[in-house]
Amino acid sequence: DTAVEKFGSIDILINNAGLTRDNLIARMTDAQWDLVVDISLKGTFNCTRAAARQFMKHGGKIVNTSSVAGLFGNVGQANYSAAKAGIVGLTKTVAKEWQRYGVNCNAVAFGLVDTRLTQEKEAGDTVFGEKIGIPKKVRDDMLEKAAGANMSPEEAARPVLFLASDDAKFITGQVLNISAGLFI
Repeated sequence: DTAVEKFGSIDILINNAGLTRDNLIARMTDAQWDLVVDISLKGTFNCTRAAARQFMKHGGKIVNTSSVAGLFGNVGQANYSAAKAGIVGLTKTVAKEWQRYGVNCNAVAFGLVDTRLTQEKEAGDTVFGEKIGIPKKVRDDMLEKAAGANMSPEEAARPVLFLASDDAKFITGQVLNISAGLFI
């Protein structure tokens, strides 16, 4: 309501929220699971639902941020992977339900983006991986795959801007895997 009062309408919604509380499934607490799912999936749902009336009146673009972890899973990230996979399902459902209102809803599934979140993980990778029990060989394989695949936030923004533009008017219900070939 505040956005509509200030700007007159909502034409574009970018749902971009997430955090991690990594742990192996056998060790993951309910609190770790709930926090990640609430922020990533429930937050995306709540923002989309809050803007529903505006989009149903005027159409528009919705871009949701998922992750390759939501497409392929990831060791120590059952909560994050499930939340980001849920965003994929939500994206496709919104696209089907709201297409008749002129709404395009898509998602981006990023690999590695150089953000504060990934910097914190990299700084504590060895200690963190050992702490939750990821075997050294698995950690080393993950790091080797990731070499050279990090993109800047500015690079990550470009496909989001494309999906929010009129150039993407015939694209809806899709998930762009943006991982520099890390996950194919």
